[in-house]
Amino acid sequence: MSNPYLEKARALVGTTARKWTLDHLIDVGGMAAVFKATHRNGNQVAVKVLHQQYANMPEAKERFMREGYAANKVGHTGAVTVLDDDELDDGTPFLVMELLEGWPLSARIEHQGVLPPAEILYVCDALLDVLAAAHDQEIIHRDIKPANVFLTKLGQIKLLDFGLARVLDDAKEWSLTRTGTVIGTTCYMSPEQARGKRELIDHRTDIFAVGALIFRALSGRYLHNATTPMDQLLAAMSNPAPKLAEVAKGVHPDLAALTDRALAFQKTDRWPNARAMQAALRQVYDAVVGHPIPAPQQADAAASWTSNAPAVPAGPTGTDDIHVSVSMDEPEGGDSILVEFEDDQGGKGRYELRPKTDPTMPAVKPEELEEFSVFGLDDDD
Repeated sequence: MSNPYLEKARALVGTTARKWTLDHLIDVGGMAAVFKATHRNGNQVAVKVLHQQYANMPEAKERFMREGYAANKVGHTGAVTVLDDDELDDGTPFLVMELLEGWPLSARIEHQGVLPPAEILYVCDALLDVLAAAHDQEIIHRDIKPANVFLTKLGQIKLLDFGLARVLDDAKEWSLTRTGTVIGTTCYMSPEQARGKRELIDHRTDIFAVGALIFRALSGRYLHNATTPMDQLLAAMSNPAPKLAEVAKGVHPDLAALTDRALAFQKTDRWPNARAMQAALRQVYDAVVGHPIPAPQQADAAASWTSNAPAVPAGPTGTDDIHVSVSMDEPEGGDSILVEFEDDQGGKGRYELRPKTDPTMPAVKPEELEEFSVFGLDDDD
């Protein structure tokens, strides 16, 4: 599927963002493009530019700028550092970040198909360490996925893209009443995030996504078999994740149990926090590999990716990079939920969710979506 933002991003190569020349396009996502850039003093950085069509949307612009504040508030070396922010001449905002050399985990998975248990456990140990620091600051990332986990050439793991992060004590965070909004990557969404239940999203939402990441790396597939992002979203709302051992034959039972608990449909059944999952993961690593997990300073533990680097193209690398934005409206006294769907690859649609058992059932609630059927709506409905 083509990326509608790619050509516009390529047109920015060679232009200047204030003091930085945009030398090379690194990646294009649903909200922004990332460039390798050079400061007028010769220092090289990464510059992330919001897509122009969002620059005049106050909410989108504020969320984009909040990424820098959230990432730096984490206070962990595993969170990418945002160095500065500014605007282009036309008012489009951009962030200046540390430049990383290496590969996203998504490219590693695409290159390998499945990863060795030792490798994904090592990566997720570092990832959980960053998340624990973020959660201590009441920051929920909300978009944990392989494309946002970066493997540096030195064997470090960096968590990227705090653009969807929710700061729990941020009074400016817009509130939801009867209309829910879902923003994120469908393949790694927890049920509560897929349903747009803002008040239910907490640190265990990120725990679920870590479980989905492990599942993807070890099984070579996503949690739910679906052909479109909307189908993925509906499955995430209503279907429990399959057991890892059912789709990844031969996986160590302790590793399967670690992952299955992270992916529990009810968040109260998941690991209670990142530190608890990290402690359990380290025990699993010892049981699976036969020795304690290496310290982050031991670069040889990451040799499996530092010595065998995949090629990383500019632009999306797969389905797991597709973001969706969904608004869900429960009409007053209605018996259905209306859904408007749009992804960052140009896909869109309108759906109506109705109860399977009784189409006349009143006062349908989003938490009952597992009992719903889906009906496509024409544009004139």
